[in-house]
Amino acid sequence: MRGPFTGLDATDLRELGRLGTRRVYAPGEALMIEGEPGDRAAILLTGCVKVVAATEDGGEALLAVRLPGELLGELAVLDGEPRSASVLAVRTSTTREIGGPAFLDFLADRPAAALAVQRSVTRKLRSATRHRVDAGHGTGLARLARTLHTLLGSYGTPGEDGLRIDIPLSHADLAALARLSPASVERSLRTLRDQGAVRTSYRELVVRDQAALARAAGVPLPPGGGGRA
Repeated sequence: MRGPFTGLDATDLRELGRLGTRRVYAPGEALMIEGEPGDRAAILLTGCVKVVAATEDGGEALLAVRLPGELLGELAVLDGEPRSASVLAVRTSTTREIGGPAFLDFLADRPAAALAVQRSVTRKLRSATRHRVDAGHGTGLARLARTLHTLLGSYGTPGEDGLRIDIPLSHADLAALARLSPASVERSLRTLRDQGAVRTSYRELVVRDQAALARAAGVPLPPGGGGRA
């Protein structure tokens, strides 16, 4: 599990567990819709969701991917503004959904939880800013490598032959995150495979050589060199 509430004490967690109701969403179903009032927040219990926003040309930009333990929809609850993005289930997902007033009362009564949410919001905003910078310049290879490097930091899990990026992303999803065409993603992945940096299969990506990925991304090498698995 991840997310802002993992470090709360047992009392705060019990109180949080009493709030809201459980809901199950099918793949592709919308948990929250851009432009709607922020009437509730949700904790993702199982599954995987993606955060998307409409673009000026009528398309869809993939902004982030969220996994169990993470908090959804809190920005609109906190500032009272309409939702700035939609949240869609990537696979069958379960949430605990908490009405806005109850969520705000919980934060007012539980300073540790309020601080945890504040830190979580700050991390998300920093990550969004960093992503806009990283995806906005450089070659297609560098932009994809930086995107994978960022995903690795948040979602990398050890495997037999490297670190697996443990979220189900299609090439179209990677293209949206890196702001590239699917064809550019295909070419860049082929280059990274040829360099021994990654291994790919259907909706699976394993980073086999962190140092090679870092060089392609133009970022500092990981501590210890991060060589081939």
